Amino acid sequence: MSQTWSNKFRVAVGGLLWALRDQTSFHVHLAFTAAVITLAVLLRLQLWQWIGLVFAIGLVLAAELFNTAMELLVAVLHPEYDPRIGRALDVAAAAVLVSALTAATIGIAILGPELYCWLMQV
Repeated sequence: MSQTWSNKFRVAVGGLLWALRDQTSFHVHLAFTAAVITLAVLLRLQLWQWIGLVFAIGLVLAAELFNTAMELLVAVLHPEYDPRIGRALDVAAAAVLVSALTAATIGIAILGPELYCWLMQV
């Protein structure tokens, strides 16, 4: 069945909103996102710094969405435990961890020097 672009967009936004409401790991990611954005606004970052932060945040949220999708599919298609599927889910969770660590490194590299300069002026 062919869908219009507006329907595809609506379904995608619905999936995002469901994940934001239902998945507790998203609540953690959103708390960090809010803190980073608040700090970035206070520090009046340059455009290139905003681009780096937005990219890092998007990387983590996308990885979390892929991980959530994989968990949901496995729960339906293969509800009984299988060590190979468990390993695949572990690897998907590791992708979220790697993206979060990468985002944290980017955030520290961008915000750290700016925060230091701001604190030295106060």
